[in-house]
Amino acid sequence: MVLSVGPAFIFIAAVSFLGFTIFALFDRIRITTVIPLMLIGLIIGPVLHLINTSPNSTIAILTPYIIAIAVSFVLFDVGLNIRFKSLSKVLIGATRFLFVTQILIGFITAFLMHLFLGWSIIYSLIFGFAISGPSTIIIPTLVKKLNVSDNIKTTMVYESTISDVLQLIVPLTLIGIVVNPASITLSSLGDSIFTQLVGGALLGVISAFFWLYILNRFGDYSQDYSWVLTITMIIATYGIAAYTGLNSTIAVFVFGILFANIGSRKSVTDGRVHDPLGKYFATKQDVEHTTEYQREVVFFVSTFFFVYIGLLFNINSINYTYLAIAFILTLLVFLIRIPLTPLLGKIISTDKKIGPVEKSLIYFNIPRGLSPAIIATVPLIYGIVIPGFVDLIFLVILFTNIAFTIGVFVTYKPTAALQPPPTSSASASGKAAASGK
Repeated sequence: MVLSVGPAFIFIAAVSFLGFTIFALFDRIRITTVIPLMLIGLIIGPVLHLINTSPNSTIAILTPYIIAIAVSFVLFDVGLNIRFKSLSKVLIGATRFLFVTQILIGFITAFLMHLFLGWSIIYSLIFGFAISGPSTIIIPTLVKKLNVSDNIKTTMVYESTISDVLQLIVPLTLIGIVVNPASITLSSLGDSIFTQLVGGALLGVISAFFWLYILNRFGDYSQDYSWVLTITMIIATYGIAAYTGLNSTIAVFVFGILFANIGSRKSVTDGRVHDPLGKYFATKQDVEHTTEYQREVVFFVSTFFFVYIGLLFNINSINYTYLAIAFILTLLVFLIRIPLTPLLGKIISTDKKIGPVEKSLIYFNIPRGLSPAIIATVPLIYGIVIPGFVDLIFLVILFTNIAFTIGVFVTYKPTAALQPPPTSSASASGKAAASGK
């Protein structure tokens, strides 16, 4: 059964309002939009079959394109909201923390899957690294609502974005070994990770500077359409990276950072050139225009992506063994993060704003989403059948998001409770008048 035009439009409107309501009430109810929206997708798809989600359905066929669009929009928005100053403070500590954490989770998970389900070592490693890092779409969407230290926000966003390097590249490379064992060596695996990371970043740099130069030179003609044109450039950058075998998420992420930071520079001071970057690449009005529109579009895209994840869930072959394993793995990825938090180094030790709440958010930064959902479907494309592989990945996605939601609910303090009382000049003068001074 497929929804007709009328009910489909009503459904789209209802999901949009629900997403907005939950997001707007986050400070009061402290429940993220992820779980309710995923459950909606689960109910209308696999449970009630109002939407066809079979392997040959339109939903399944469009999956790569929907994921690409969601990633492009969300990660560009993430980059827009990161400043060089904040990133430089967390870069070393966050990189060290995320790589050690993901490698440990990947190998320990692989050992457990080999032990519990008897999967081969290589199948177990594919699964282990597929679920080794937090989601690139859930964390950035939520973190803007959290009233915590900028260093913590940047760390969580950076970790969730860069984690794709291991979550996608390692499983895809291992699948390549299964398909053609003679084609890949340990050395080529390292080269592949390095090439995708550095190559994707370099493409993002080239694309961003090229586009900023165009906007700088032709801004008078494109100003009213700068958001649409910039998004077109983002999609092109993502497509070029995917076509050339580079990491698309890194390319878009770097593009967003440079677009916001370089584009916002001042080009002229008292009639004189302020700096070369500002002279040729500054386009502050376009950056502000794009940021304003991007915020609204990302809300819409991310809301429906969570519903889409629920549509892809397969409940037909779920059993108690899989449920138990998914619960154990969720607990594992949480517990591994706690003793490794000191690897963040100066992020923790020098930021006076970081307290128990912020540390708890680092511990609970475990929701899986985008990358595991992609990897879940890849083995079947190559005719590789791993019993329970898809079911367990989606259960881990569901359980880790539930755990993350609970963690945020328990540890996060509403904004009003954390903000200091207003100390405006008007209130100060009022107090002075009241005291007769």
